[in-house]
Amino acid sequence: MLSGQLKLLAVLVAFGSFPTLCVAQASPRPAYRWTQFVQVEGQPEPVPAEWVATPEGKFAHSIKIPNPVPKDSGYRPGMTSEQYFNHLCKTEAGEFIYKTVENVEGFYFMRPPKRPRDDDLKDRYRLEDPYTERFFQLRRADPKERATKFVNPPWYLYQYIEEPTHAGYWDSSTIRTTFILLSGYVQGQASMNIYPTETLRSAHAYVWRGLIRPHDRESGIAGSELLVVDIDTRVVFGVFRNYVRTGFTRNTKYGIWWLNAISCRNVPKVFQDNLGQQLYGFVSKVLKPVGTKR
Repeated sequence: MLSGQLKLLAVLVAFGSFPTLCVAQASPRPAYRWTQFVQVEGQPEPVPAEWVATPEGKFAHSIKIPNPVPKDSGYRPGMTSEQYFNHLCKTEAGEFIYKTVENVEGFYFMRPPKRPRDDDLKDRYRLEDPYTERFFQLRRADPKERATKFVNPPWYLYQYIEEPTHAGYWDSSTIRTTFILLSGYVQGQASMNIYPTETLRSAHAYVWRGLIRPHDRESGIAGSELLVVDIDTRVVFGVFRNYVRTGFTRNTKYGIWWLNAISCRNVPKVFQDNLGQQLYGFVSKVLKPVGTKR
């Protein structure tokens, strides 16, 4: 279902030969550094304060999972970036599914990522989760367009998704409710409908969060987790953890270009590129949409 243009883009960025996309760019911003950190329940290391600046970010980092990463990441002085990356992939990355639910109509997409700029993707620290966020540079910051990654039969089988509406994720001059529900899209046949609502219909949330591991970003490594949770009880149904590594692109400063960062090779191959296949691919293994073939 992916267009030929997106497939071509994946090839170009994979070889570091396409370092600037067609997104309008302002003047480059100075290099970014984290300065304030907050201890959270969801992982052993304190996280940058920016990561928990929204209610959804706080929720994501408060979730305790059955298989948290250990305090000792295995980093040892003298490790190369590649050695450390391979170790993290081998010992921590993977899919972990604890419970599945059949015949799910939709879910709450709790932290719809903003659209990153090129200089975000060239910065070692600016993005919380480069692996997830990089896909959204290819799309407009529009909830109707985001929802087509989950609602678009026969490829993406959910009947709806819900999102928060506050300005941290989407600016609207007409919708003043707390949430929106998106449904009805069929490529080439029907447009996506948007329904303002104050009450969530979903029982489950799908949320992402960045990981902090000692010496990761200085090594060109970024980790992340996708979580499927029960909204009321916070029981975790599934975790997908991955790491990506950059630092080898010839025509960017320090070689940083998260768009072509390599992924752990022990996660499903279809999840390893920059086209966002992990977004639907993982959640649909946990929350099985209505009409899924058994």
